Amino acid sequence: MRNKAVVSFVLVLLFFVSVFPLSSLSGAADSHGSPRLLGSQSTVDPTDWWTMFHHDLTHTGYSTSTAPNTNQTLWIYTTVSTVSSSPAVAGGVLYIGSNRDDDKVYALNATTGLLIWSYTTGGSVESSPAVADGVVYVGSTFNESGQVDGNVYALNATTGELIWNYTTGSSGVYSSPAVTGGVVYVGSFDGNVYALNATTGLLIWSYTTDGGVYSSPAVTGGVVYVGSFYPNGGTVYALNATTGLLIWSYTTDGGVWSSPAVTGGVVYVGSYDDNVYALNATTGELIWNYTTGDFVVSSPAVVDGVVYVGSEDNKVYALNATTGELIWSYTAGDDVMSSPAVADGVVYIGLTLDHGKFVALNATTGELIWSYATEGGVGGPYSSPAVVGGVVYEGSSQHVYAFGASAPGGDDVAVTNVASSKTVVAQGFSASINVTVADQGSYQETFNVTVYVNGTSIGKQEVTALPSGNSAQLVFTWNTTGFAHGNYTLSAYAWPVPGETDTANNNFTCSVPVHVGVPGDVSSTTPGVYDGITNMKDIAYLVSLFQTKPNKSNWDPNADVNNDGVVDMKDIAIAVYYFNQHE
Repeated sequence: MRNKAVVSFVLVLLFFVSVFPLSSLSGAADSHGSPRLLGSQSTVDPTDWWTMFHHDLTHTGYSTSTAPNTNQTLWIYTTVSTVSSSPAVAGGVLYIGSNRDDDKVYALNATTGLLIWSYTTGGSVESSPAVADGVVYVGSTFNESGQVDGNVYALNATTGELIWNYTTGSSGVYSSPAVTGGVVYVGSFDGNVYALNATTGLLIWSYTTDGGVYSSPAVTGGVVYVGSFYPNGGTVYALNATTGLLIWSYTTDGGVWSSPAVTGGVVYVGSYDDNVYALNATTGELIWNYTTGDFVVSSPAVVDGVVYVGSEDNKVYALNATTGELIWSYTAGDDVMSSPAVADGVVYIGLTLDHGKFVALNATTGELIWSYATEGGVGGPYSSPAVVGGVVYEGSSQHVYAFGASAPGGDDVAVTNVASSKTVVAQGFSASINVTVADQGSYQETFNVTVYVNGTSIGKQEVTALPSGNSAQLVFTWNTTGFAHGNYTLSAYAWPVPGETDTANNNFTCSVPVHVGVPGDVSSTTPGVYDGITNMKDIAYLVSLFQTKPNKSNWDPNADVNNDGVVDMKDIAIAVYYFNQHE
């Protein structure tokens, strides 16, 4: 009687198959994004700092930090829009802005690159943040609709909450603030330099220049040094920091976008007239000028009697700080609008536009130590690096990069298990491959995992920021369309992270093979052994498991032919459709 009932049930199912064509029953393969191989994290020393544009109030671009001599990438953070802002790092946190379509200030963990908070301004954030007394100060320009924001923002450095904002005239704030003595000094493209109360945001004084102010003020010895740009600009100003009164001004033959660096009683600054200038900080008198082959937007770094600066003539220059004589030049092959950072005998600087490259040069000889091709022009293209705690931070296109070296033995990722959801999978349908990965090193890791079937890749996934000592589960979908009948060996491989030496545990091979068979051939008295034909035994087995799900004690994942999480009429219909078919 039972066999007759099964035969009658099969006849009903033949009609069911005509209603549910096999094209609607087949599983679809997963799609996976492009893998990105990232390195591990090097702990940032909280005593190191780079709290504002070009390091400090004098904008010398010099850090006493150690610095990496390889292009090992520790982490990459992706923003929504271009990063022209330069990073500031204080207390283990990196602060940076992004441009139109995003209009945000970001606070990132400097060690891991993980987001701490973000704040949305009213426009593009090309200004570089300054951090002082637990507050982040930054300017904003235009939004994607072309509306001017023109605000200076004060944000809580821990939470990102707004403390105050000050609205400048009808133009944007590209200038990066300098903060000292409870006063915020910043320029606006409305042609003014502002001094604001750091606590309340109230105006203390403003000074009107002869052009828009891109330049970021340097403050030292009670004097504010800043440049003006077009339409009428091309002037370097020295203003009394307390009153805003003019002390002196020096006119160049082109707009001053560059920000002054002040050290040893000398102001060093670039101009759109292709020159680098050295001016007496007290009188404004010219000491020397050096002519490059194009605009000098880059802000000079000054270290140990040498001025380092980029030019849009595709070169980086090292000049004698006393005489202006050329020591060396490096041909970059692209515009250099980024401002150099110098640390540990190395000059770090970004190249812009088409190539998008970040380079490290020997500070003494100008020889290339290493380079890194970024994903788009560096800073889009104005971001300048910061060096803190042995790590170099840089913005480029829609990314923030951290370059550095990890401690020995701190980098180790592993695959600890690979298992298939099924021991048999219907040809043309799918199975789930479960992979367990672990961070067995000392640092939080980001890495890629690839799953292979008989040595052929079936998918890749990125594991993002896996903490040290932790494990994670990945699920890959293996669609068997195009795979011949037979047994297949599954394996997974965790791509090594930079600095990893123990790679033996990066690969794991599943000991149980998976059989690709005729759809519906699911009954088996011996696990993994199938008779190679879909017949009445298989249909009866599926009927006996009808409506079972993974939470049932008699659940058999092999009976879930179409991998939808339940044994139902669709699975039985597939077996009927393939009735009496052999491998």
